[in-house]
Amino acid sequence: MFSWIEYEILDMSRTDYLVLYGIMVAALGFLLYYSYQAFRRFRFINGTATSRIRSAAQGHVELKGLGEWLPNDTIVSPFSQSRCVWYHCTIDKRKRSGKRSTWTNISDECSGHLFRLIDETGECIVDPDHAHVIPELDRTWYGYSPDYRNQPARPNSLLAFGFGNYRFRERLIRPATQLYALGWFRTVSNNPAAEFVAVQVEDLVRQWKMQPQRYLRDFDFDQNGKIQQGEWQAIRASARRQVLSSLNQQQQEHHLMSRPADKRQPFILSTRTEEDLVARKKLKAYVSVTAAFMVFSALVILSSLRAQLPL
Repeated sequence: MFSWIEYEILDMSRTDYLVLYGIMVAALGFLLYYSYQAFRRFRFINGTATSRIRSAAQGHVELKGLGEWLPNDTIVSPFSQSRCVWYHCTIDKRKRSGKRSTWTNISDECSGHLFRLIDETGECIVDPDHAHVIPELDRTWYGYSPDYRNQPARPNSLLAFGFGNYRFRERLIRPATQLYALGWFRTVSNNPAAEFVAVQVEDLVRQWKMQPQRYLRDFDFDQNGKIQQGEWQAIRASARRQVLSSLNQQQQEHHLMSRPADKRQPFILSTRTEEDLVARKKLKAYVSVTAAFMVFSALVILSSLRAQLPL
């Protein structure tokens, strides 16, 4: 049935056979690597328990919540002027060569703005830089000019079907969208430096000196009308306690999520559910393994038909 395949392989020149064999070996290597990465991400996502922001451990965690702006901040997509928490906008130009045409990227703008992930226990600031983002909206349209301001803000015309020499793509995550986040989580406290505390203490003591009858009378322990060296130590200790108490009331903890230092660990921001991500990764892993097995089988057949490589 496949005698024609055997005939074609045996009839190949040495160069053609080596090229074919090399391509298949490279394809097998790529598929094996892709399978490994797909299984690794699938197991990573499936094996990481969802944490609450307030009680999340420091390190690589999985969070779920709503994406929102930071206070007094607004993020707008440059293409459609849509309000969002993340955007990625690209412009490609069509280049023709005879009957063939290819697309070349001429503009690539990705949002680096920080935004918040909010759940029922608290909020976490997200730095989307270097994240693998699966957006809520992904739309493409075409135009006759690279100036996106003169193009339709949405693909609702004939330009959406490929007419035009410029291709515009806009990917968005809008506010109040349910997000799945897998990345490096850490908590940062704005603890004041010792030098800053010392300056605040000296300023407070200086203010007390300007009104000694109001602030320093209680520190005149021997009631001689003068503040002695030991009494000044008590005054500074009291001022330090007051400064630290005030700073502690102002102190806040900020939770941050960003790219892990270990690049082998995934950093994912997705509008799809965890279940959907796991199912997709699992499917990709099994498909790539199947493809790798088929390529390996083809290599075995090639080797059996031409047992020795014509080196």
